Amino acid sequence: MPPIPKKSTRFIAIETLCQLQRSRKPVNGLFTNLISQYKISEADRQLATNIIYGILRLRQSLDLILQELCTQPLTKLKPFVYQALTVGLYQLFFLDRIPESAAVNESVKALQAAHLPKKLQGFVNGVLRNSIRRRDELQSLLANSAQPILNHPQWLSTRWQKRYGAEETIRICQQNNKQPPLTLQVNACRTERELLLQALTAAGISSRKGIYSEDALILDDYHGGVNGLPGYSEGAFQVQDQGAQLLARLFGPMTPQGEYLDGCAGVGGKTSVLLQLGQAVQARVFAVEPDKERRQTFQENMTRLHPEQAVPLFSDSLQDFGAACQTRFHGILLDAPCSGTGVTGRHPDIRWNRRAEDLPSYQQTQLELLQTAASLLHPQGILIYATCSLEEEENEEVINCFLSAKPNFTRQDCSKFLPPAARSLIKNGYFAPLPGPDIDGFFGARLVREF
Repeated sequence: MPPIPKKSTRFIAIETLCQLQRSRKPVNGLFTNLISQYKISEADRQLATNIIYGILRLRQSLDLILQELCTQPLTKLKPFVYQALTVGLYQLFFLDRIPESAAVNESVKALQAAHLPKKLQGFVNGVLRNSIRRRDELQSLLANSAQPILNHPQWLSTRWQKRYGAEETIRICQQNNKQPPLTLQVNACRTERELLLQALTAAGISSRKGIYSEDALILDDYHGGVNGLPGYSEGAFQVQDQGAQLLARLFGPMTPQGEYLDGCAGVGGKTSVLLQLGQAVQARVFAVEPDKERRQTFQENMTRLHPEQAVPLFSDSLQDFGAACQTRFHGILLDAPCSGTGVTGRHPDIRWNRRAEDLPSYQQTQLELLQTAASLLHPQGILIYATCSLEEEENEEVINCFLSAKPNFTRQDCSKFLPPAARSLIKNGYFAPLPGPDIDGFFGARLVREF
């Protein structure tokens, strides 16, 4: 078998963006597949990540610059050429440490590696060099745009303006366009927040305590690999936003020797929090996750974070699990599949992958999952419904539909179950933070089965 040719950082960034444009699949999976195919260094991986995610956060700003430089509509450009231009422009206008010559030349070399004609190579070279000559003019164009450049699709920003108003929508979008800090959830089964903070400080890594979650540490300036942080191998922490950390706390005090289910476990982030909260009362935690790759990561995470605890993990869908399960649970956490519009700062590909017409199908799935989870609860059992969406169809409307069909369930105000500092995140009794400097957008409801 011939050796796999080496590809540059910019080529991988461009190809990732091209595949994203074609497939609407999660960008992380596309990027991971490419870097496993074309081996690159850790430093190059970080640069490629920075470029890809930066472009996705600033797509409309880059398009405005590019359209000013091109005489033809951007839709007429070949996808690889278009993405090569945005990769070059992002480096020239938004990254300080990349020499202009490298930004231009590496973009052109990527076209060479893709075997595109010299005519197109010359076109990309000319456009990027022209942008350097016109830098002040183009920066002024961005700064003095008649309308705010939100860098979000029109359908989504319009929805938010109707719900939150123009000023708050601009704030949310501007927040989403910034790179979020790295947030850790300290594993209380292995260490204490103060001890991990001290270990990070001793290693020369700046961190601060989270505002809302008592288990959170925030690393504003760390951009290396997570597995290089002190305490990683010992299971002292996991990466988790403060909003996600707080969802499991909506159960309140857990029932001694009670049985709890993470009904949409994913890679186990919230399962780990449930284990920590249930440790003192010897609660048992079960998990359901139908996706094979997520189950594998779940097992790896549990081995690192909770090697002393065996968490039963079921590979069926929640509906199939519910049909066969004889156990009734004291609490079920349902972090339902959703559009993800609350986490488009951390996952900027979501804003471009979603469509308004996706929402009804999400709602149908969410209601089906809620119905199944409801059938698995003890009387007086607690059901926590959660999404990382800002959309009413997936949040309040789902709860209203569920409660209208289930008179044996009531909704409780989430306020009393959260730390005092997090109670500002409650709206109409729901846990509903909007994207902010230290937290993503989430939704949580606490439902109790009365009989």
